[in-house]
Amino acid sequence: MSKKKTEPTEYDTATMAALLEEKPKRGRPPDKVSRQNVYVALRPDEKALLKELVGHLPDGLGRADLADLTITILNARLEALRRAVAGRNREIPEGVTDMDSLYLLWDLPLPPKESEEKWTSVRVSPQQVIELGRVHGALNAAFGASRSETFSLGLVLLDRYLSAGDFQGSQMSLGELRQSIQDNV
Repeated sequence: MSKKKTEPTEYDTATMAALLEEKPKRGRPPDKVSRQNVYVALRPDEKALLKELVGHLPDGLGRADLADLTITILNARLEALRRAVAGRNREIPEGVTDMDSLYLLWDLPLPPKESEEKWTSVRVSPQQVIELGRVHGALNAAFGASRSETFSLGLVLLDRYLSAGDFQGSQMSLGELRQSIQDNV
């Protein structure tokens, strides 16, 4: 049996794929780096906080960038905590024994207990997925924190940071805002 190459006929080029090849795609253009879905359980007030935080972002950044910024600030805070106890053989200071004490250490309002959460997915760049895994691993090992609790802590930290700064109306890229977070935490 021999395989012969045949030239495409007029019928082969009229397929639906060929017809749609030049048609522009709908929706958001693809990011420079494709993002990945991360599933977290958020309370209704946290979902409302996500919508509110969009208004505090610099021009050009949107809701899609909030998850990356949340992980960036959480990672920066934990790195600062590690540096604070660098001379000892600990990752977390002695007085921090649970998630609530971590909230109190950073002077954050405690999350409500026993509230209803709904699963949602957030789109995160690949490097931030790795960072979230590191932060979640540290908090899970130390306090038994879930990924959702870790992300919620980051949301509260991001809210505090964006509320304190005057980023609204400024022209900053995502990379510049990440650098600003890392420098000021």
